[in-house]
Amino acid sequence: MTTNNPFAWTVIGAGPAGIAAVGLLIDHGVKPQEILWVDRYFGAGDLGRYWKNVSSNTSVKLFLQFLNGIKAFKYENHPQPFELDKLDVNQTTVLNNIVQPLKWVTEQLSKHVKTQKGLVTRLFANDGFWNLEIGKQVFQTQKIILATGASPKSLNYSQLEEIKLTTALDPEKLNNSVKPDDSVAVFGSSHSAMIIIRNLLEFGVKKVVNFYLTPIRYALQMDGWILYDDTGLKGETAEWVRHNLSKRTHPKVERYIANDSNIENYLCLCNKVIYAIGFTQHLPLAANIDFRQYDTTNGIIAPGLFGAGIGFPKKFIDPNGNVELSVGLFKFMRDLKIMLPIWLRYGL
Repeated sequence: MTTNNPFAWTVIGAGPAGIAAVGLLIDHGVKPQEILWVDRYFGAGDLGRYWKNVSSNTSVKLFLQFLNGIKAFKYENHPQPFELDKLDVNQTTVLNNIVQPLKWVTEQLSKHVKTQKGLVTRLFANDGFWNLEIGKQVFQTQKIILATGASPKSLNYSQLEEIKLTTALDPEKLNNSVKPDDSVAVFGSSHSAMIIIRNLLEFGVKKVVNFYLTPIRYALQMDGWILYDDTGLKGETAEWVRHNLSKRTHPKVERYIANDSNIENYLCLCNKVIYAIGFTQHLPLAANIDFRQYDTTNGIIAPGLFGAGIGFPKKFIDPNGNVELSVGLFKFMRDLKIMLPIWLRYGL
């Protein structure tokens, strides 16, 4: 294996949180040549690979605030308007309209920092540095930001054919995966689960059985803050659910609390299943580190090792006392701006 000269910072992951981390490091005075940026594709992360056809619950205004809120992005210099720039700022949009600007920002940042395509297979601390194994190379760095993303969780009801979440949230792929005589179980009550239920009904399946742990919640604009900002439904999806599930249940939908009794009695009515029940961290191998025990108030995993993005969301307490985990492009930037000054002072 070859060892390279040490970097001051390494950012692992080039999705929205990784892009924000690189830009904010530069904004805080870290020299671009002292930053190593690692990703397998540099294509806006899983957002660009799997989720671009998903209808977002984030307003165009917040996407633009993300792009314009980090000076190093130099978003004002993009040569021609993206579709995102033309949309009503108060509306939501399909995620592909943010993927294209993110790819442009990635290209601009990559001209100034050191990029390395590949997968980090192991990281460990030694001689005052963090060491990262990527293929046959070892890179040393003083500090690491893990913006490695997350994979959809699944359950093990093996008697049913599972439609993966990456397929279920792509309308064209989902349409090709179901037939009129299908009865589909959908686990979850999130924004994603509701989009899936709506699409299944529009594609003409026979029945949808929805198992949930928490009741449907709607985001509510308050005076300067949003109730259920991270767990509540927004936009067109919220309006559809109000009329088709909250006010009256759609005739093709059955909803049950996901306890053992209901699952035993009603899952047998279905031949296919979709799990929209959250995500689990993408992580490199690391000795003696339990990444699940990161500090949710500041993203610290270990000295010189920090987490950001959907794999390491920051805890947020709203003025009403509700505790949620912040997920979303604008929130990743907002939280990184809060946490990065701490990280700059907290090393090995």
